[in-house]
Amino acid sequence: MDVKLEGLSEEENYALFSQIIIPRPIAWVLSDNGEGYGDERWNLGPFSYFNGITSEPPMVMFSIGDGMANKVKDTHHNLKNNPECVISLACVEQAKDMQNSSEDLPHGESEVKKFNIGLTSWDWSVPRIEGAPVSMGCIARQFTRVGKTEQILIFAEITRLWVRDDVGKYDDNGKLRVDVKAFNPLARVGKGAYAKLSDVFWA
Repeated sequence: MDVKLEGLSEEENYALFSQIIIPRPIAWVLSDNGEGYGDERWNLGPFSYFNGITSEPPMVMFSIGDGMANKVKDTHHNLKNNPECVISLACVEQAKDMQNSSEDLPHGESEVKKFNIGLTSWDWSVPRIEGAPVSMGCIARQFTRVGKTEQILIFAEITRLWVRDDVGKYDDNGKLRVDVKAFNPLARVGKGAYAKLSDVFWA
């Protein structure tokens, strides 16, 4: 099948390639609306154009589609004001919370509060999501506009790392080893569609 891309809108391209480039990890980004928002302080959103990009320093990239919503996303707005955030990686059991947090709420209304998603404090200015197997304390270092619309690439440096005790263990050589089965990571395969790992093998 020769798929014609000419004439497709941004939304149509997103719907197409979010089903083709699979499976994808999801950056579950918790950012700070500001102390003045009280119990609506924390903004939470999933971003499925996401991956690691460098090891020294350790950095990740995720993409925010401001153009499709025709407004600046809260995550983008917040990180411009305060670049510290937490990027968590969800497990399969958190799929419903993940999907709920993608709802487009008015600025300053917290997904964490609306959907009763638990947070816990740790050695970072932004809390982490309870139950998430992995959380990374990050600083947004660079904002780069790409494409013909308001697509923003955010490059974030990882400065803190938390791994759930049953997921990560140190081996006899002092190297952290991740148990993928215990991790049970959630993968994105389309709009509102997710997958889980079955068999893990080495080639």
